[in-house]
Amino acid sequence: METFISFLIASAVTLFFVRRYVKKLAAKEQGAGGLGGSVGGGSAGGSTPAATPAAMGAPCPRCNKPVTPGAAFCPACGAPLALWNVHRASVQNRPVQPGEKGKPRPAINATLCIGCGSCVDECPETGTLALASGKAILAHPERCTGHAKCVEVCPTSAIVLTFAGVLQTLRVPNVNEFFETNLSGVFIVGELGGMGLIKTAINEGKLAIENVRRRLEDAGLWKPPVIDHNFDENAASREPAPVAAERNGTGPYDVVIAGAGPAGLSAALTAHQYGLKYITLEQGEIAATIRNYPRHKFLMAEPLEMPLYGNLYIGDSTKEALLAVWETIVKNTGVRVRTQERVESLAREEGGFQVNTPAGSYQTRYVVLALGKRGTPRRLGVPGEELSKVVYRLIEAESYSDDDILIVGGGDSAVEAALAVSQNGRNRVTLSYRGGDFARVKERNQQRLGKAESEGRVRVLRNSQVREILPDAVRLTAKGETLEIPNRYVFVLIGGESPEEFLRKTGIDIVEKVIT
Repeated sequence: METFISFLIASAVTLFFVRRYVKKLAAKEQGAGGLGGSVGGGSAGGSTPAATPAAMGAPCPRCNKPVTPGAAFCPACGAPLALWNVHRASVQNRPVQPGEKGKPRPAINATLCIGCGSCVDECPETGTLALASGKAILAHPERCTGHAKCVEVCPTSAIVLTFAGVLQTLRVPNVNEFFETNLSGVFIVGELGGMGLIKTAINEGKLAIENVRRRLEDAGLWKPPVIDHNFDENAASREPAPVAAERNGTGPYDVVIAGAGPAGLSAALTAHQYGLKYITLEQGEIAATIRNYPRHKFLMAEPLEMPLYGNLYIGDSTKEALLAVWETIVKNTGVRVRTQERVESLAREEGGFQVNTPAGSYQTRYVVLALGKRGTPRRLGVPGEELSKVVYRLIEAESYSDDDILIVGGGDSAVEAALAVSQNGRNRVTLSYRGGDFARVKERNQQRLGKAESEGRVRVLRNSQVREILPDAVRLTAKGETLEIPNRYVFVLIGGESPEEFLRKTGIDIVEKVIT
């Protein structure tokens, strides 16, 4: 009997708390019903009032449904709104003058920042600046007194003082929230557009093709592929029918995608999924973008949906693991990529564009550029350069520790990279330069390099050349002598063709976006 009474008491208590929780949940849903009603055309019975226009922010660029200010995701389509932070940022038309209202504080150009941490270490107001995701950020702007020490020590001139609430500036192509440039019909996705995260790049590639598909549909040039679900016992013995993407074989492509990195491959997979007529052009190998990616480790906190593949999840893994996934995706989906074919130019013509490569020309209605911010780097042309440890750009200098690192180059970028990874003696750094002096390097960088060399933080090999890159070492010649030094990472920083040159020739504007 006592057990039964205890059971009844426990049930009553549980029922009380469950009822209380359900009432709270219902109240929350009723409070959010205004947004649901405005998005879905009204709530059941029409009893929930629609949200007032004053409570709404800018509409979602993907579905054009209202979004409340401060929301992280669109409540209608689930798109992460952070995708459009850069695209919706205002263009800085002129420098802010010191006399204008506002307290002086540093603005950080994330495009130039290499994450060396010099500004963080030099700032007297501890905690004002910090490193996050390999970039300097203004963590506590209220602590800044405007002394400009961070500006003085930044090796890449990525920091300036501003007076109008600017937190960061980015030099990026002029791209709107639909990923379209000022050249109508040309889209830019991925790192080149200002957002370098792999997850962001994949989402941008998918959304750009959705915009292309929508325009084709509105023009009567695309219909959803018809799938026959009836079983055909003779299907296995017949030749496979041409895929929908090859329709109208003599006509123009629906879209040409330049680049097969995270954004480009996502765009290609989405085009493949929708049955568009498309082709993807990659100047290197299919996984060259990942192989040469400057980060040596990746972290995806949660899986994301890869078109035609499913959930892509790489938690705190290596570049080699992502390469294996990339190759599996290409093999299993049959996505069409032409490697070793670089886009040299594109020009508008009647009905679309002509995309030119060394192998020929392609007529297309739309173009998606997923080129990456690094452009086309100069290569050494030596055996072993294809190894994944060889990269052509440094970011997140603080992520390298207790490593044997070789920097190749004699310009400011090479010197600044050597200084960044050698800070506090945390790595064994060698700088190889084929010249005898660093005359074309900024005077301040020359002084800092001289100090690092005298302190033993950087070993400088003048009049040297890399001959071969091995898995665990590098062979060089210096002053007629052959050297073999232990090595884990090689940074080749000897210049190249910036994508800005290509964009300008194409007619795409480059602007400074202000992140506030």
